[in-house]
Amino acid sequence: MIFEELPNEIVYEIFDYLSAVDLLLCFFNLNSHFNKLLYQQLNKSHFDFRRISKVNFDYICEKYISSLVDQITSIHLSNDDNTPSQIKLFLAHDNFKLRQFTNLKSISLSYVRSKQLLDQIMIECSYLPCLTYFSLDSDIIEMDESGAEYFIYCISELPELIYCCLDIYWDFEADVKNFSPDESDISTSLKYLTLGTVECSLGLLNRLLQCMPNLQSLKMDYIDNYEAYELLIPNLSITRLEIGLHDTVSNLNNMLKTMPNLHYLTCTLFDDYINGNQWEEMIRKSLPKLKTINIQMKYEPPSNENKEVQLNEIVESFRTEFWINEYQRFIRCNWYITDKEHEPSYVNIFTLPYIFHYFDGSPECVLTKSTYPYDNEHLICNQIDRLQYGSSYFIDSILSRIRVNNIRSLTLTFPITEQFFSVVPNLDQLNSLYVYVDEKKNLDNIQSQLQYILDRTHFLYSLVIDPLSLFNSHIPLKEITCASVRQLDIRGDTTYSSWYLSPNVYEKQCVQLFHSPLAIQCETLIIEVTTRQIILDLVNNMPNLKALNVMCGDDVGSYVDGAELLENELCNWLYQQLPSTSIISRDTINDRIIQIWIR
Repeated sequence: MIFEELPNEIVYEIFDYLSAVDLLLCFFNLNSHFNKLLYQQLNKSHFDFRRISKVNFDYICEKYISSLVDQITSIHLSNDDNTPSQIKLFLAHDNFKLRQFTNLKSISLSYVRSKQLLDQIMIECSYLPCLTYFSLDSDIIEMDESGAEYFIYCISELPELIYCCLDIYWDFEADVKNFSPDESDISTSLKYLTLGTVECSLGLLNRLLQCMPNLQSLKMDYIDNYEAYELLIPNLSITRLEIGLHDTVSNLNNMLKTMPNLHYLTCTLFDDYINGNQWEEMIRKSLPKLKTINIQMKYEPPSNENKEVQLNEIVESFRTEFWINEYQRFIRCNWYITDKEHEPSYVNIFTLPYIFHYFDGSPECVLTKSTYPYDNEHLICNQIDRLQYGSSYFIDSILSRIRVNNIRSLTLTFPITEQFFSVVPNLDQLNSLYVYVDEKKNLDNIQSQLQYILDRTHFLYSLVIDPLSLFNSHIPLKEITCASVRQLDIRGDTTYSSWYLSPNVYEKQCVQLFHSPLAIQCETLIIEVTTRQIILDLVNNMPNLKALNVMCGDDVGSYVDGAELLENELCNWLYQQLPSTSIISRDTINDRIIQIWIR
């Protein structure tokens, strides 16, 4: 049976395995029958434009999007290294405007790096009557009081909005009077809110939340910059709170008093500690409906003397009916020493089961105490998705019992021992790998160890290799293989790379790269080069290269002897040399970096 004769039900099942972008590129306009099936499928498809080539992005926007504006219900755009300037291009397209997507229910926008672009996005989204999910993240935008007022106004214009994630830095002045949104700007539909990091007074935060009277779930990191006296109004609708607190324990109780209907609480305290009895008193008085609690606290102990006595006092405050029977939570306390010579220490206290996404295994854990009766067993950490693992990490008898099964981002310092495979027995979910080499260790087996790791991955997309390791031939790039890798970073930390590596390093990198199997399959390259001609060599010799993030030694449009120059000579030169459809821009954070979306 030929494909066109398959029953519609079978075709739809096949469509379910393909992205909306692939469906358009493969099946659109084959015939009227397939067009009809596609329109039905696209009503529930997610248009994810991350990692798309510039050619396909331009083609889809030019040929298809305008005819589908009333069909598309979900979209994700990104300005990351794979697709620089994509959001700006989409918003500025001549064939359509975002506000025309009248049936759009979900929009996600990643790496938004200008306040002007954020304002443009908010204006366009305010015209989307069906929008229920809005997510935006930025690593440089800071939201002040006027920006917050405008944000409140925009979400109040979206009558169906339920989920909102604005993962940016909210930095408000101490005086709550500076924040006074219009009383009519109320979002009655919003139920789930994520805010990134919020720095403000508790009174201002309370006023912000009053603009969302039906909010059920709140997630954020919170820094209390000042507490002016103000009567706090209870937020009776909030039932779930996930919060990280920086130096604000004194106000934690006041915050929880405003949320008496909490059912679920996850709290991370940075640089502070509350014992089990204090937690119990606070919960009984302020959170009578709480069903689930997870806590993690990290603090510096008053002294390094009597470690066992100090941990015993902590543990005993959690060995109570309240914690073990009512809430079925055990706790573990780990005492770490970060520098044996000067012995700075910190204590990490966390509830079991461990539900947090990160675990620090770098310093030496010299003592542990727990209320868990089977504490000698392995500590299974299935929620951890990012991990740093050095050649001397997780080797003591305490941390060696950690088991991490669902890691997605791994920073790994070679050489490694067999202990690594006990701590991280499964690499099936690994998406990003950062590779470093400890020059003080035995380096004979670095290449074989790395290749063994790569062979155990199935979905590894991004590979970052310290450039010094390449230069010293600890990791010969031309001999490394991994079929799934599409993004390659051999530049390393931009803060230091130009300072401690000579031009020979970058020339040797490029020679290795041109003879590497990774060069053939690489779609996004992050690199530093000595001359602009090498940029052209990379584009011409890497057949699948779609995007390039590059620092160039003869770039006179960045910094010279500490003075910022305004000329953009290199970008203009690249526009003359590269395909006319290329998009070339300077990075917003570091203007020594040039981002190129080529093809």
